[in-house]
Amino acid sequence: MMRTNRLKARLKAGEQSYCGWSMMGNAMAAEIMALAGVDAIVIDHEHGPADLMSAIRIMQAVSGTDATTIMRVPSHDPVYVKRALDAGIEGIMFPSVNTADQARAAVSACRYPPNGKRGAAYSYVRASDYGLNASDYPAHAEDNVVILAQVESKTALENLDEISQVDGIDGFYMGPLDMSGSIGKLGQFQEDEVAGLLAASEDGVLKSGKALGGSAGGQEAARKMRDRGYTLIGIGADIDHIRDGVSANLENVRRN
Repeated sequence: MMRTNRLKARLKAGEQSYCGWSMMGNAMAAEIMALAGVDAIVIDHEHGPADLMSAIRIMQAVSGTDATTIMRVPSHDPVYVKRALDAGIEGIMFPSVNTADQARAAVSACRYPPNGKRGAAYSYVRASDYGLNASDYPAHAEDNVVILAQVESKTALENLDEISQVDGIDGFYMGPLDMSGSIGKLGQFQEDEVAGLLAASEDGVLKSGKALGGSAGGQEAARKMRDRGYTLIGIGADIDHIRDGVSANLENVRRN
């Protein structure tokens, strides 16, 4: 039986939600974050080294918790999206959605005909409990998948009003690093043009009524994002938690 997509319901209700990122593709690290209480695990297949089998192991590890699993796919390739959904992923994050046509194609890749172009093999796949739930799965799959579009460029901002009107997009996830790079100022977050671009993108999403998401660089940043109106906040990746935890412990031991 399909799990209720708790994150989709929370985003629709405007409830504050927090996600941890799986950059290493390690099931135990993802399970720890889920058991610690994050609302979602984002499995990164755009920049992370993981493959589909490691994503399945993460989904299996997280299935005993309340956390929703999302995959940031490498591109808008509908075949990759289809395989991720067949494997049982509960949400897809599309990087660099710059136009409404790209947003419509993204949604189409997540939906079966007649509402989309997702290929059907639900008699066998993990998403339908390997066919044990095949008669019920197609009718509910569309309404049970979170679809997030990343805003990562000046072009995306220029088209944001139109993108936000695409049926099926549940929310937007800011990508400030690539956004800064799109205007030739990579990583210069305090520069006026970069800061203005991010602020305008945030305003556009908030105006649309869609969920606003993004990753925080620490607790203070997370609090500011919450106050700004973000309803999906990334609190760091497995690599962040290991790196920063070890570094802090070493510093304390060496100092004391």
